[in-house]
Amino acid sequence: MVASTAEFSNIKTKFTSPEPPRSLYPLFWLHGDERETEAVLRQEIAAMDEGGCGGFVIESRPHKDYLGEGWWRDVAICLDEAEKRRMKVWIFDEEFFPSGIAGGKVLQDHPKYRMKALVREQFSWEQVTSFPLAEGNLQAWDEVLSLSVHAASEVAGQYRLFDNCDELLAWSRQPKTEASACSWQINVIGLKPTWSGREIDKMVDYIDPEVADRFIKLTYEATKERFGHLFGTVIQGFFGDETSFENFGSYDYLFGPETPSLPWTRQLFTAFRAQKGYSLREKLNLLWDDAPLADPELARETMKVRFDYMDVMTALFSEHFFGRIQRWCHENRVQFIGHIVEDNHAHMHHGYGVGHFFRATKHFDMGGYDFVLRQIDPGQKLQPYTEHYPQFATYRKPPYPDFFHFTLAKLAQSAAHLEVGSDLIMCENFGAYGWDLSMKEMKWLTDWQTIRGTNWYVPHAFSPIFPDPDCPPHFYAGGRNPLWPFFRPWADYANRSCFMLQDAQQIARIAVVYPAESHWSGDPTRLDEVCRSLMENQWDFNIVSCDLLTDSQLSTIAEGRLHIRDASFRTIILPGVRTLPLAVMERLAAFVQAGGQLIALDALPDRECRGAHEAVSKLAGELSNASTVTTVTLDQLSDAILTELRSISLEQPCTELRYAHYFKAGINVFFLHNESPTTAWSGTIRLHAAGIPELWNPMDGSVRQAAAYSCGSADTAIWLSLAPFAATFVVLAPDGTVEQLDHLEIDDAVLQQSGVQAARDASGTIQVWEPIDDAKKRMDEVWQAVTVSSTLDEIDLPQPAEIPAMQDWLTLPASAKFSGTVTYQCQLKQPAADGADGADGQQKYVLDCGEIGGVAEFEVNGVKLPPQFCPPYQLDLLPSMFNGQAGCTIRLAVTNTLGAYIENYCNPGKPAPAGLLGPVTLQAYRRLK
Repeated sequence: MVASTAEFSNIKTKFTSPEPPRSLYPLFWLHGDERETEAVLRQEIAAMDEGGCGGFVIESRPHKDYLGEGWWRDVAICLDEAEKRRMKVWIFDEEFFPSGIAGGKVLQDHPKYRMKALVREQFSWEQVTSFPLAEGNLQAWDEVLSLSVHAASEVAGQYRLFDNCDELLAWSRQPKTEASACSWQINVIGLKPTWSGREIDKMVDYIDPEVADRFIKLTYEATKERFGHLFGTVIQGFFGDETSFENFGSYDYLFGPETPSLPWTRQLFTAFRAQKGYSLREKLNLLWDDAPLADPELARETMKVRFDYMDVMTALFSEHFFGRIQRWCHENRVQFIGHIVEDNHAHMHHGYGVGHFFRATKHFDMGGYDFVLRQIDPGQKLQPYTEHYPQFATYRKPPYPDFFHFTLAKLAQSAAHLEVGSDLIMCENFGAYGWDLSMKEMKWLTDWQTIRGTNWYVPHAFSPIFPDPDCPPHFYAGGRNPLWPFFRPWADYANRSCFMLQDAQQIARIAVVYPAESHWSGDPTRLDEVCRSLMENQWDFNIVSCDLLTDSQLSTIAEGRLHIRDASFRTIILPGVRTLPLAVMERLAAFVQAGGQLIALDALPDRECRGAHEAVSKLAGELSNASTVTTVTLDQLSDAILTELRSISLEQPCTELRYAHYFKAGINVFFLHNESPTTAWSGTIRLHAAGIPELWNPMDGSVRQAAAYSCGSADTAIWLSLAPFAATFVVLAPDGTVEQLDHLEIDDAVLQQSGVQAARDASGTIQVWEPIDDAKKRMDEVWQAVTVSSTLDEIDLPQPAEIPAMQDWLTLPASAKFSGTVTYQCQLKQPAADGADGADGQQKYVLDCGEIGGVAEFEVNGVKLPPQFCPPYQLDLLPSMFNGQAGCTIRLAVTNTLGAYIENYCNPGKPAPAGLLGPVTLQAYRRLK
């Protein structure tokens, strides 16, 4: 399909509009605090509207009267104001998080719904000592499910399973033979109320369908009773947040002796026997005991039991909780969105996880994830990940930076496109980044999300209380956040970026197999490493679940491709898995037989999750002889992929250059981002699609044709220079939709010279500028602070004379805690002739202000320019701007964050530097023909 002129014009009109389509729906916190008057609530909603948001998500944080009359009163005010403003509303389905407990009301009068965890405790006993399980010792257990003993000595070699405590006690009183007179280990497995996790006293058995129904009645049905007439119009749906097994407080454990507990539901034994054909009760010890490699049969049985356990539990969780909620929503004309816990490898674990990311999220109506607590930021690109918050070390091992940077968002993108069948990927973003979150970081994080397909934002958060210590930043803060004036420019940037990825098809021809089943079976996961390698080598991909891979209704194989919805995968990658379900191996064999490329990291699988190793090993042997099957190391992975699958090619490798390729209404849309916060990149990029390349800038909605490019029948080469933090859309205009202007054929010899600039001016004329040698001057000493202001009435304002330029004002006694704006000024005289003029007599100057701590707003001769969020902080100055002898008057307003003024646990350390830090230079350029 090729876009018509009308379609192309419509997309461009919406992109360039000062009111681009809105895709921001921030969290709006309601506390029930006396300060949250009706006027305050309406003012906050007005700010969101004026700030470029299409609506909001109502959240209790937590409300003092959650699900009481005070709650419904405040919700009614919000809905009324939203309706007046034609804003859309989503309602958070919980008092705090995780979703599913209705602020503790699910448990009220229903103690049987209390979450219970499967726990094992062990005791050592020798015949000469008192028996540790005498009558009365089991009172701490809600129910004992399994009692067993095994000899600590291999000489005895005995293991016994008992049906009840009386039987075990009877055994303890029997005389022992000399061979068995040794130390015995007694295992008690049973149920206890979960003792760790979030909202521990309110935890429920999520997997019990009665629990889900009671939760729905208390929250969803109660909302419908009062506001059902707004369902499908003002109220778009409900937002579920971070539900997980919650059987203990950790991301990082699965099976083995160190596992504190395992999830449980009262239906488990019945469902397990029905699905797997044997009793789990008799095998419970295998969930903790690691089988010795010397006993292959026991190792095989252990693998089978662990896989079967997670397979049953994740399926029950999926259908009995998430599935029931989504069905209710669809029956009532609303949608269910949100996200689960996925941090570290929790997406494949229990504890703080759901065991299988895709089984849970297929019941959401968008893809969804969040990033919080600075799990992702440009600073993490420069050093190994540092845990800023030691209070959280109690429930997680050191974070896995590769997961957050390379896997997290791709899971949500893949779930949306392949499992849900939606083009919308939601991110709850910026949560608990602290008052020191800068616009520079927000811009970088926005580009980070766009590259990974995110196109529907839930900014975290708006709070009617100031200062609210709970997980800042709060963007409006009653108008007292110094960065609030810049929220709208950022919102327009984000909205334009989201718009370009909506109603569009992602072009990704590589599928990476999701390794949850393999991980349950004991394989270490290398998914994060594979995702990183692909992204750093400019390959886009989706992550495909084994469930979807083996579903012949939703996925088909034909002509060497795996087809899922509108996606077509030519290559499938196995991320270092050695164990797979047999059905998956059979499906991969069919894919290879049809001509598809299969790449296995390190080795092909040779084990089966339920013990049918011989069948998998046989298939692996057959696959190893196929011409389209390759086994590679991680370093070899990129080179092994078929070059025909590339969307872009670089003449010089760059691990920090990211791209996304979409097909929108017949138009090829590329997004390119230099993810490095320190190093510029320039060079030729070959886009493997045809068209006239236009650069669409989401910051201001401007559109211009690229300066240096060449067009072919099947691809387009374009020269780009991307500073740190820089990003752009490259849209390939189809024939007949735009006039092709004169273009400069790519000449890397010229363009790659240090400092050369190539761009088009407003008239479309190509301009190439080169710096004049020895015509760069330092301009530090000409600046001085002239005004100081703040949005905070209570703050002490330093005097301008107390803030010298080229120094972080937070290091000065008078301004050490100052949050606000300092305006600097300088008067520049036109320099004397700087070398030879350009060939056409034209010359310009570039004022580079070096490092700036905060948002930069330039004003040149009284003309105010758009704010700059990130480097390079530069101005182009033409000779005509110097006004003869009067010179050029430049004012620079720098605004920092609230991080200096408000200390908060979310601030990871001392606030970022503030002010004009420099060095400032003035470089003369001449124009080349």
